[in-house]
Amino acid sequence: MAEIQKQERALITKLIHQTGLGKIAGGILPVSGGLMHRMYKVMTLDKTYAVKHLNPEIMKRPDAKGNFAAAEAFEKILEENGLPIVPAMSFAGNKMQEVEGNYFYIYRWQEGKITDFASIDAHQCRKVGRILGQMHVIDSRNMPEEDFDFTPVDFAAFLEEGKNLPAEIAGMLKNQLDELNCVQASILAAGGKLPSMRVISDADMDPKNVMWYEGEPSVIDLECLDYANPMRAVLELGIQWALRSVSKDDTATHQFLRENLLAFFEGYLEAYDNGYRSYEDLYGLVYQNWVEWLEYNLNRAMGVETSNEEEIRLGESEAKNTLLLIHDLAEIEPQVRDMLEKDLPPIDHRRFDTHDEKLCYYEIMFEGDLSSIPEYSLPAGYSIAAVSADENMEDIKKDWIGIEFSAKEFSSYEQGEASWEKYYEGRQQMLPGRMFFVKDAAGKRVATATAFFDIYGRDKSGAGWLHWVAVRRQEQGKGLSKPLICAVLHRMKELGHTKVKIPTQTTTWLACKVYYDLGFRPIPQNLENSHAGWKMLEQLTGMHVLK
Repeated sequence: MAEIQKQERALITKLIHQTGLGKIAGGILPVSGGLMHRMYKVMTLDKTYAVKHLNPEIMKRPDAKGNFAAAEAFEKILEENGLPIVPAMSFAGNKMQEVEGNYFYIYRWQEGKITDFASIDAHQCRKVGRILGQMHVIDSRNMPEEDFDFTPVDFAAFLEEGKNLPAEIAGMLKNQLDELNCVQASILAAGGKLPSMRVISDADMDPKNVMWYEGEPSVIDLECLDYANPMRAVLELGIQWALRSVSKDDTATHQFLRENLLAFFEGYLEAYDNGYRSYEDLYGLVYQNWVEWLEYNLNRAMGVETSNEEEIRLGESEAKNTLLLIHDLAEIEPQVRDMLEKDLPPIDHRRFDTHDEKLCYYEIMFEGDLSSIPEYSLPAGYSIAAVSADENMEDIKKDWIGIEFSAKEFSSYEQGEASWEKYYEGRQQMLPGRMFFVKDAAGKRVATATAFFDIYGRDKSGAGWLHWVAVRRQEQGKGLSKPLICAVLHRMKELGHTKVKIPTQTTTWLACKVYYDLGFRPIPQNLENSHAGWKMLEQLTGMHVLK
């Protein structure tokens, strides 16, 4: 390896001095450090370090320092959770170091070798998939639904006269315009099916950023740590680990290894499982980062992003490689979708609580008629009664919140109060004869359900709505829910309803099984809109609703 330029050497020498790491003794050598930044091996009298010089063009962006600071905070969380990573060193509480307007990270030298793209095997994929799962399980949560963010790129505009695009790249781009348009349509279609979840993830944990020493992996280059969607993250990274680079006639192509992708998912799902099993619907997302990377490198190749000649040449190389990769991803799409649909491990319901926020959230809607209501008896010592007009409504409210909180419908008493206010405040005069409780032998309220309606007024069908079925935690499994539900259904029938609708969600999957066993079935529109959620419920409960 050649020594580095004089100016770069002076910057690194000053960096090592100001961080108190001693005197450079063994030279400063360039090493592979990714496509955006420069990396060096620095040997002092005592130790060896890796120094990353952050791309000056990147650091000019107004949000660059904030993004790096956020990644540093996530890096600390991974350290605290014992994940196999190579974190940046801290000096006086700071990881990022500045020297004469240049920015650096310093790492302890990690022995080992970067993943060999040409020989990635299933054993490696399973280990890396497990690391990703261990990362995602740290802080996984469902999020409010949000619009998918993607603006299609007008690649034809890069071919307009006057654009300084190299002829070879222009020819490749012209030949792939139709494919790129199809790919971008696929991105939008997949984005519309992406459920809203959030985890800590590393979008850059591809093979070039995992080192191996004595068969064990360590993740490097953690600047891309951020919150991300877990389904998207595992799919994108799994595909990258399942592609083996093959060179033919000086052209890099990619061979898809089904066993590698399966191993990656197996390792991932061993460590983290949110129950989602409709990954085949999301394949279009695999293209998005590469489409955006292609746009960036086309601009880089034309000198739009930089005037540095070396950066321009790198942009040309990356643009060509990305065009080839997008084509290969389109070629393997049918194989990947087939594997994702047929071969993933089934959901193990024993890993989940009866109400479990770890599960991917989907709104679920059952419906049924009230012409024939089954009969179930309560266990000895329990009774069912509707709220009466002379009962203290504050006591009713307190017990209702307490039951729902015990059943994990709420994460706090305050959340319970907010829900009571949303559903029943201003309607409390309607609760007598509609809100039911199960009481134990001592008269304590231990379960509840309500015969109500769509509070938003959107349902014009005249159906009654079964609201807020819950059983105190310590009373679950005693056979209280079905007698309670049936009592409420009888009351709905008395109120003149002929049909009932039951709003619920995948996170209360066991309750869904109760409704199914009582004869209720999906509302057709909900079956379509929440298809992935019903697929989860089939595996969790054994119900059969999908064709």
